[in-house]
Amino acid sequence: MIIYTSGDLLKSSADALVNTVNCEGYMGKGIAYQFKMQFPNNNKDYLKACKTGELQIGKLHHYKEDGKIIINFPTKNKWRAKSKIEYVEKGLNELVKLIEQLGIQSISIPPLGSGNGGLIWNDVKLLIEKKLSDVDENVQILIYEPSQNYVSQPKAEPNLSLSGLVLMDIKHHLKKFDTLRLQKTAFYMDIFSGEHYFNFTRHKYGPYDNSIAILSKNIKEYQKYHGVENTQEAYCILYNKIVSGQVESKLATLQPFIKKAAEYINALSTNHELECLSTITYLLKEKQELTQAEIVDEFKRWSEVKANRFSEDDIVSGIDKLFDLHIIEKTLMGYTLKQSFAYNHN
Repeated sequence: MIIYTSGDLLKSSADALVNTVNCEGYMGKGIAYQFKMQFPNNNKDYLKACKTGELQIGKLHHYKEDGKIIINFPTKNKWRAKSKIEYVEKGLNELVKLIEQLGIQSISIPPLGSGNGGLIWNDVKLLIEKKLSDVDENVQILIYEPSQNYVSQPKAEPNLSLSGLVLMDIKHHLKKFDTLRLQKTAFYMDIFSGEHYFNFTRHKYGPYDNSIAILSKNIKEYQKYHGVENTQEAYCILYNKIVSGQVESKLATLQPFIKKAAEYINALSTNHELECLSTITYLLKEKQELTQAEIVDEFKRWSEVKANRFSEDDIVSGIDKLFDLHIIEKTLMGYTLKQSFAYNHN
């Protein structure tokens, strides 16, 4: 018997819960991310199933945790890809068999492949009705239709360290906050301090460290876990938890550079200019010394998209601004990072 409902699937009283996943072991957003937080042991077993090939398109993986049967249902192969209706169909064929095999009497199913997956819900709904019509009518099938209102709560406290304090301190100092400004403030903190606290590499919008994106997500979950709405409260909770002589010493060392980097970022009115300046700075950090023409050439070779978005005049203006701000300096051969920064990075 199929029943349509909405709300929080993870609070369902059903015997089994279906979790939509990919085959690469990444539960980064949507219902899969909610399952990852609620059922951490299932996530570990799912990762193993991906590595061994046990979980594939058309093959389901199930795991029992906290009295629930979790059925990991792949609607896509690659985590960055969109779901495919044929993958949902193959999975439903297997789900019918698994319901009978495990003797499941009630099961809750999310809108398979819809939402973040990109499939049209009405198409998926018709397919679910068609395929699950073969299931014993005594089995209760709860179909959760798409909803944007559910927010999951972490089951365990996210693990944060000094890096979490650093990012929260950066956010506190920024007048305008977004992911690009967070990344670039951390980048200039590294530049000004002469430390490789983060690991920046080339990215679409200039220097980027993926660990910062992961930490940012963990900070949000940390706030949810502790029921606090702002970063400052989360900072105090984390600080009191991990405070030690070593933590205090490291923070005291980094905070002047955090403040200096944030002041610099706050003075820039547009993210376009910030991307330009941070890209030039990264090139000089990487190449050590470049002429103006070489900076323009390296900048244009960064990517085709970047080459189209920034004119030569933009880049030259960026060089001039960095010079005026005493972040780079002229040499007989061209430009370098200001020597106090450059020596620290060697």
